[in-house]
Amino acid sequence: MTAISTIAFRERLTPRWPTWVFLGALVVMISGAYGAALGATVGWALAVGLGASTIAAVITLSPVVRVTATALHVGKAVLPRSAIAGCIPLDSAEAKLARGTGADARSYVALKSLHSSTAVLIELIDPTDPHPSWLVTTAHPEALVNALSSTSDEASPASAESSSTNARLRQENHE
Repeated sequence: MTAISTIAFRERLTPRWPTWVFLGALVVMISGAYGAALGATVGWALAVGLGASTIAAVITLSPVVRVTATALHVGKAVLPRSAIAGCIPLDSAEAKLARGTGADARSYVALKSLHSSTAVLIELIDPTDPHPSWLVTTAHPEALVNALSSTSDEASPASAESSSTNARLRQENHE
């Protein structure tokens, strides 16, 4: 069995379209300025080179959210599935509250503000972890919650508490 077959969820947190428009405009302005000063060939070559470099950099540097049978990976951070007590999907308003005035300063936060307005709040049961919860931005919060709830979760001690924890988290989030 390969590592790819054990991935239950995968999402690259790339920016939304306004960021791409801004970066494209920046490339056009820079290459246009150099093209006007040094010639059209230099301008076009710079546009192609800068455009390709910008696209490659943004995609390469965007973190990946991945759920495997044993862990949740967010960028370089790894959370064992056995440490998850429950998780709830947050819509735009709930995510704004969770990362704003309702935020817990101790939480691990993986936000791409230019990516998505929705997120998932994951509560932990590991008493040795300094973070009581993780807040992870995703364009597909329901799919991430389903992936965290499904793979090898039945044997986890967290699954018995999962439904009551999810209800409690949802209630706290609306207060």
